[in-house]
Amino acid sequence: MSEDYNEIESALRSLRPRSPGPSVAAGIARALQTPARPAAPKKNIILWMSSALATAACLVGVFLFSRNESNSLSPEYQLVSAEQSPAAVDILSPVELSDGSYARPVRLLWNNTTHWADTKNNTQLIDYRPAQQLALIPVETY
Repeated sequence: MSEDYNEIESALRSLRPRSPGPSVAAGIARALQTPARPAAPKKNIILWMSSALATAACLVGVFLFSRNESNSLSPEYQLVSAEQSPAAVDILSPVELSDGSYARPVRLLWNNTTHWADTKNNTQLIDYRPAQQLALIPVETY
């Protein structure tokens, strides 16, 4: 830029905002002089009823969650067994990487199984989760 930064900064510092016009001042004075209206009786009743209902709902929730009795219909599962199968290893053909070196992909496969049972309802839950992991092992060639 051809202008000096000091000149621009001094010009910006000299700027001052204009005073508001008479219509703005008159509008603010009118807004401050009008009395606030009281809330309508209907709104007071609605607010009172909603707060009473919220309080009642909180009390019912506290009562229901504080009881020590357990619901006889809900299942109570207990862990019977947890197993992890031996990992199967797949060694794949070497691949060339972007830097020109070679690596061999290796894939591991295994299964996680958990068995849950509820003796009250005679129900069982078996969670079977197969899993795999892929890794690259660098191949050194001389």
